[in-house]
Amino acid sequence: MDDQPLFSEPGASWYWVLAGPASAVAMMMVQLSSGNGVQWVVPIAFLVLVSGFVALQVKAARIHTSVELTRTHLRQGTQTVNVDEIVKVYPAPKVTGRRHYDGRIVAKNNALTNRALRQAGIDAADLAEKAEPEPQEPDTDRATVEKWQASRALGELTGVPRGRTGIGLRLTGGRTAQAWARNHKGLRMALTPLVEERAEPSGKP
Repeated sequence: MDDQPLFSEPGASWYWVLAGPASAVAMMMVQLSSGNGVQWVVPIAFLVLVSGFVALQVKAARIHTSVELTRTHLRQGTQTVNVDEIVKVYPAPKVTGRRHYDGRIVAKNNALTNRALRQAGIDAADLAEKAEPEPQEPDTDRATVEKWQASRALGELTGVPRGRTGIGLRLTGGRTAQAWARNHKGLRMALTPLVEERAEPSGKP
């Protein structure tokens, strides 16, 4: 039962290969609309070329961006990590970047925005005067978040695959790494209790 997947992602769906037949049908429709009849060489060429290209992409994605988690191992692409090696799953990072425009930055660095503000009857200098510096509070978690976000991603790719989100892991030996998944929340929910369960002392009175 340890090999029963708790979470899995295939990496890509074979349904994408249907783009080949779809392109062939589209070319046939174009030829029919021109009134010259169907020349089968062109639709067949599109069918073979598009289907072959997409199939290669899907195959590569299913090898390098697939994810599988069981009670004993976490597989990311072609790399497999034993769950026993995972000491901790770091919490998801909080949003630390600003979600609004700072008047001081607008006034100093953005001429186009300044012009638009003047046309609207707003003086960018007033924004700079009214803008107050945000209080700097010590954030002990930020350094940890930045550390694991700079760590290597599991798998054989150079970083977190496109369309996936990293999950911070602390491994044995003081190492940090990033797991990843498209459904990163689902992987985190499946992995966190598993790691916490294994981290609990085995000896019970």
